[in-house]
Amino acid sequence: MIMGGKNMCEYCSDIKKTEYFSSPKLYEETIEYIKELVENKGFIVIEGNCKLGEHMKDGHWIDDIIYHVIECPKCGKKFTCTVNTYRGGGSFK
Repeated sequence: MIMGGKNMCEYCSDIKKTEYFSSPKLYEETIEYIKELVENKGFIVIEGNCKLGEHMKDGHWIDDIIYHVIECPKCGKKFTCTVNTYRGGGSFK
């Protein structure tokens, strides 16, 4: 997984990050937020182990660890969303 080392620019400095997913619902809300960033603000999905929003199949998680990395279209800062569906937890930062 890629971690961004760059500082945020004005365009991406107000991204809502999540330090810890305390529930599956919070993860689902964060994925919807990331989809909005990609569809409406031009952020680029550069890595992930499934398509955004396709983390469930037949009512089950597709993997124990699900992740996506998006990149700011202006400065290249990378944001990583990771969730552990087996033990719980994860973050978007």
